[in-house]
Amino acid sequence: MKIAFDENVPIAMVKVFQTFANERQLKRKIGAFEIASAVQYTPKPGDDDYLKKNDVPWIKRFAAAGGRVIISGDTEMRHVPHERLALIQAGMLVFFFDGKWSQWNFFRKCSLLIHHWPAMADRIKRGKAPAFWHVPLSWNEKAKLRKVSTDDPKKLKLERNARPQRPVRKSPATKKTESPPPARELTLFDLMAVPTKER
Repeated sequence: MKIAFDENVPIAMVKVFQTFANERQLKRKIGAFEIASAVQYTPKPGDDDYLKKNDVPWIKRFAAAGGRVIISGDTEMRHVPHERLALIQAGMLVFFFDGKWSQWNFFRKCSLLIHHWPAMADRIKRGKAPAFWHVPLSWNEKAKLRKVSTDDPKKLKLERNARPQRPVRKSPATKKTESPPPARELTLFDLMAVPTKER
């Protein structure tokens, strides 16, 4: 299985994971993977498929070389329509990080990826593509990978906002009933005000 780290993942990190991929203990636990960098597939100026600041050409080249998984440090990639479409058309399994991940140093990024690597490897081995996964920025054991839609996030947000809001019904038990004011004892003045026939 070929996995590419995109250009937003430090190249030193790619080398670390290339080394890990060759470790016998790791291969037994998570399977055999071939780790590459997107740089290997990125067209240079002058190439027929070169497009400045566009990930579509390297995604297509990577897919043509048998690549099926992308680990992206570009938190905005799934928001760019033509890049998201290229990922879907190529049948990619993509793992994204939160925006704060790009502000972290090399060691924190590596340790987070190592922490979540077994869960990611499991998704890679048995996951259906195309699919997008969100890697939580947490080392908590309860923090799990979360599947995110391959649809346009802006469109999904508009659809959510356009749905009519259902009125909230109150159950009969929760309805407030007005209770009469508490009874008070009659005073001497009250008794004097009552006509003599009623006494």
